[in-house]
Amino acid sequence: MTRLLFILCVFSCPLIGAQIATPSIHQEQLNYYNSLGNSFSNYYESQHTEIVNHEKSNCTLDKVVYGWHPYWVGSAYLNYQWDLLSHLSFFSYEVNSSDGQPINTHGWSTSAAVDAALASGNTKVTLCVTLFSGHSTFFASSTAQQTLIANLINLVQSRGAHGVNIDFEGLPSSQATNFANFMVDLSNQMHIAIPNSEVSTVLYAVDWNNVFDFTIMEPYVDHYIIMGYAYYYSGSATAGPTDPLYHFGTTYNYTLSRSITYYLDKGCPKSKLVLGLPNYGYEWPTSSLTVPSATTASGTARTYAYVRNNSSGNYSVANHIWETDSYSDVFAFNSGSNTQCIMSMDSSWSKRLEHVRRTGIAGIGIWALGYDNGYTELWNTMGDYLTDCYEDPCSGTIHDFGGPTRNYYDDENYTWTIAPPNASSLNIDFSIFDVELNYDYLYIYDGPDENATQIPGSPYTGTTAPLPFTTSSGSVTFKFTSDGATVTPGFLGSYTCNIVPPPVAGFSYGVLEICNGDSVALMSTSTDADMYYWSTLAGSLSDPNDENPYLFPGSSGTYSVTLTVDNVSGTDQITQILDITVNEPPVADAVPSSTQLTLPNATVFFTNNSINSNEYFWDFGDAATSTDQNPWHEYLSNGSFDGYLVAMNSPCPNDTSIFTINVGLEGVDYISSGVISVAPNPFTDFVSISSVLKIETVTIKDVKGRIVPTEWESSLHGIKVNTNELAAGSYFLEIQIGSELFEYKLFKN
Repeated sequence: MTRLLFILCVFSCPLIGAQIATPSIHQEQLNYYNSLGNSFSNYYESQHTEIVNHEKSNCTLDKVVYGWHPYWVGSAYLNYQWDLLSHLSFFSYEVNSSDGQPINTHGWSTSAAVDAALASGNTKVTLCVTLFSGHSTFFASSTAQQTLIANLINLVQSRGAHGVNIDFEGLPSSQATNFANFMVDLSNQMHIAIPNSEVSTVLYAVDWNNVFDFTIMEPYVDHYIIMGYAYYYSGSATAGPTDPLYHFGTTYNYTLSRSITYYLDKGCPKSKLVLGLPNYGYEWPTSSLTVPSATTASGTARTYAYVRNNSSGNYSVANHIWETDSYSDVFAFNSGSNTQCIMSMDSSWSKRLEHVRRTGIAGIGIWALGYDNGYTELWNTMGDYLTDCYEDPCSGTIHDFGGPTRNYYDDENYTWTIAPPNASSLNIDFSIFDVELNYDYLYIYDGPDENATQIPGSPYTGTTAPLPFTTSSGSVTFKFTSDGATVTPGFLGSYTCNIVPPPVAGFSYGVLEICNGDSVALMSTSTDADMYYWSTLAGSLSDPNDENPYLFPGSSGTYSVTLTVDNVSGTDQITQILDITVNEPPVADAVPSSTQLTLPNATVFFTNNSINSNEYFWDFGDAATSTDQNPWHEYLSNGSFDGYLVAMNSPCPNDTSIFTINVGLEGVDYISSGVISVAPNPFTDFVSISSVLKIETVTIKDVKGRIVPTEWESSLHGIKVNTNELAAGSYFLEIQIGSELFEYKLFKN
């Protein structure tokens, strides 16, 4: 590490303590480095620094990360992770209270750190403006105020920067209104001169003098940044964390959590409130190694990097104590005398960032950038908690905003949701519940926000704890409100989540050879899926959100089918190519060579004119069948035979063609006096009648019994009837032989 950081770490920096007006860490360190004689950023940027390689985060900030860059940290900016830094505020423009002119701007116009931040494309750059004394002089002069405003606008514009951060410390209550009006005037002029510029101000960890009037400053100021440190300082009588998240000890209970609640209750919007956090702590000689312990002398500031370097060997695992009340790291050791160093290391840092998410405020500030130089752990934690990659753990504690072991505060009003990824439900169990009866309340919603249904018994008050319960989904929302008086231990509980495995997409399908108009069944074989979405580039789907829909292809070909499945744990997708054959339905058409036959030799040749078929079944009507494509069949008896042809083409439905074959008798009638023969039957042009007996008359009648005129002639062997003039159809033939009359049914083709 550089000599610069070593100087910072050993310098004693008394901060604001319990109602003791001492210079802040900002003022103390500014005064110290100014006293060294090289008070310009260019000097320190020329000093060597260790470069730490890091990969750019794949996550996007969804919280403000506002880092102060003191001019003396030099080239430490080379290790800043710009994608995780929303604002860099160059420290500082020192205000001359008498005229508003700068005492020093410490190299703002040429700082390489400012150049790098502007070039990052992600980080906004502001100029921090400091005034630690002479407030009444400054606010008594409208000229000094306007000069300062004009200078700031010019300096921001000339740098292509984005705004200013006002750090006026030690303001007395008598200047509260003047300060608020100045902030409004500055904001209005800056916003007009530089569109989309930002104006912010610091807020004190403890507002002893009630100097911040949000009724005046709102809505003009863009951000309000709590200097969330100096709760314990170098001169504290008790060794304690400079930034206790919750109560440390039993009497002095000013904490980060309380400061947030205080400013929200004063009217600061959550969306603008930023919690500044320190990358330093203090090391005191103490009366014992027990936590807490009285101090025996003033403390010395130690940076995060100094403790991580651990050149002394004192900051070891063996000497580490996790302070469970305030969520702080303590290193207690004896290196000639009892000593305690208390600061926020990695676990403490993550607890504070988690608190920022729970309270719903805008984000964090950092005093100071570069104090972790050479290490990436704090940046990594910011990537986990302050970006869109944040995930609630699958198990954890639920407690009020006084912490798990101490009382909550007055005037709290917080709503937060726990929704671990991939959780199907949460098991909730409270071990402690004690809030002021009928004044303070815990609401519990079975879902992701206050629109969800409250669990039975909600809201809870008094000492009746919620019974253990399991949510109906993977999220639960809590809302806690307290009034302005009387605080109690609050509540403590735990939760665990029930995990749903990520879905795995899969599907099978039915027969791929189908008939036109039919469909292919799609059947999901996915596991752990709650939602389905099917898609195809061709054809249509019965319902793309069904678990098992049908695909309707328009024609034969290849079809790309994709199934996407979801559940609370994720998404999966599979695509398959289906080679589908679409057949046209068969049309049966049977054509017999003749439908009117006579015995013997009553043979029919069948022509199959069916289309779109490849299998056939013939039934000839006389119990005989065939599967030939073009069969022939001989009828052996007379009569009318109804037959059919079935044309088949799997998987299409069958089609049937029906036909009727009439088979008549060429046959023989026996009478007492001889034999009569009639042929052919069916006939076309003529009918021949022969008999051993004399034929007297021959008459042909239609089906209505009317005589049909015909011509006939006798020959040696009988009579030949000319039927050319007869229409096709059925007729009756009457033959008179002697006193007997014989009748035959005839068929003309």
